Amino acid sequence: MLTNHEPERNIEDLTDTEIYNAIRYLDPKSANEKVGDGRGKDTGVVICAFLCVALLASLAFVWFYWR
Repeated sequence: MLTNHEPERNIEDLTDTEIYNAIRYLDPKSANEKVGDGRGKDTGVVICAFLCVALLASLAFVWFYWR
């Protein structure tokens, strides 16, 4: 078991690029979300389209029922 929990490098010696690379390495999911890859952004459009189709189908059913 390791007894020395101190890092070998001082945190002040790290550059911004090294810190960002460490964050991406440790949590790649959040790094991808920050980049803005666009995945998962069209869910609202799909839900809205489904609700519009469902509304039109229900209106068509009511219209045929009353005829």
